[in-house]
Amino acid sequence: MNRLVPVKMLTIIALDSLEQRLIDDLKACGIKGYTISEVQGEGLHSRHMSDWEGRNIKIETLAREEVLANILDLLGNKYFDKYSIIAFVSTVEVLRRERFLS
Repeated sequence: MNRLVPVKMLTIIALDSLEQRLIDDLKACGIKGYTISEVQGEGLHSRHMSDWEGRNIKIETLAREEVLANILDLLGNKYFDKYSIIAFVSTVEVLRRERFLS
């Protein structure tokens, strides 16, 4: 019988212009897979009024806690001071845990 097991999921919301840089950095930290979605919303920096300002993306990935800690450090050192970007970690439950965590 398959059983759900808890793992950590990192979610990053950023401008789409940062997509390739973020993916390259995630892979350099050891991330094997991810999902990217276009998203919209409103926050501290208000709502984008036109497409020329860029679109927002959401990147989600599952990883071990030590890998996530490295990624969060990297984001803090390389992105947070320069770009409108947020990141958060959630606990989710998955089947086949070994498939997601290397």
